[in-house]
Amino acid sequence: MLSYEEALREVLAQVPEPKVVRVPLQKSLGRVLAHPVLADLDLPPFKKSFMDGYAVRSQDTATAPVKLEVIGVVAAGRSSQPQVEAGEAVQIMTGAAVPPGADAVQMIEKTRPGGAETVELLEPVIPGENVAAQGNEVRQGETVLISGRELGAAEVGVLATFGHKEVEVYAAPTVAVIPTGDEIVEVEEKPAFGQIRNSNAHTLWAQCHNLGLNAQVFPVTPDDPERTRDVVSQGLQYDLLLFSGGVSMGEYDYVHRILEEEGVSIFVQKVAIKPGKPIVVGRKGDHLIFGLPGNPVSAFVTFELFVRPAVRRWMGFQSPCLPSVWGELTAETRQKPGRKFFKQARTFWKGDQYRVEPIETRGSADLVAFSLANSLMVLEADVTHLPAGERVEVLLLDNYFDEGNKDETHSRG
Repeated sequence: MLSYEEALREVLAQVPEPKVVRVPLQKSLGRVLAHPVLADLDLPPFKKSFMDGYAVRSQDTATAPVKLEVIGVVAAGRSSQPQVEAGEAVQIMTGAAVPPGADAVQMIEKTRPGGAETVELLEPVIPGENVAAQGNEVRQGETVLISGRELGAAEVGVLATFGHKEVEVYAAPTVAVIPTGDEIVEVEEKPAFGQIRNSNAHTLWAQCHNLGLNAQVFPVTPDDPERTRDVVSQGLQYDLLLFSGGVSMGEYDYVHRILEEEGVSIFVQKVAIKPGKPIVVGRKGDHLIFGLPGNPVSAFVTFELFVRPAVRRWMGFQSPCLPSVWGELTAETRQKPGRKFFKQARTFWKGDQYRVEPIETRGSADLVAFSLANSLMVLEADVTHLPAGERVEVLLLDNYFDEGNKDETHSRG
């Protein structure tokens, strides 16, 4: 049985090489850039004004206050520009190109009307004052975004600035979510005795959606070897297969055996963690296959610990795993030793540090209690008891950031 760290290394080592796709700019948010982006022009592309005011020759203002003749007005986007000669000024707007002959801009607050077609400058300006030189931000041909960069709102703006209507990013894998088990019924059905509704498929779909994946949810596959074989064949039309259930050692757990018979190379079979020991991970060609436990909390946790890092590595992210922080326990927590425990918790910022509130559940099927958690507390295999006030590591789930997590006086920032 592998340790968590060993299993994670195996999973990440088996992730196929990411593919590159071209997507429209408005669909690039949250994706990872596949190639560097170079500036196709200087930025700014011309000498421009930082202020509303008057474009002048700085030497004409040395004896300010001085009156200058106003020979025109230049607004942003205007291409025609008058030549500024000695004793002249041009009224200019913020962002407009500085006309030829002028080497500075005096802000309007330091001027006053000087009479018919004149302006009085109350203070002198120095060369370059309130003027952005052409290319002082970026020169044509410079790298403005490196490959591997995650595209946020600012990066999308940079792409637009340099003329990219489309952009090449790493592709998201296609995903099949395959629930299994004779006891599983669809969500709209009323379960009979011994049956449960199909929560796992929808939970896994939502977790995929959080990663930017459009997962295809299959109908429930019964515990039958031939039906399992058929669905494996269908699932291999997708890049990533997520089975829920059928991976334990029971008489009717067929997924592991059928995967091997269908040529899937299994490299993870059990992991010394709880919840989630009975997990199977394999690969066939460029297909990655996860057999997740059937218990809802176990399926959720193993997705976050193993599927999420694999998907993010596949999509080119440099940091594929859940973010972690250290915080102070608000109450004691206990566990049975033997396996590394990823225990549900609510983490929040209070005062000057993270606080971690353990959430007790009634087992690995207690999804209702687990829904209160926004993080996973990491307890090593030999830990049996931690008192309140002890510092612990926690992995932050996606909903940690959705909740805001701040107290009345201080935010995490």
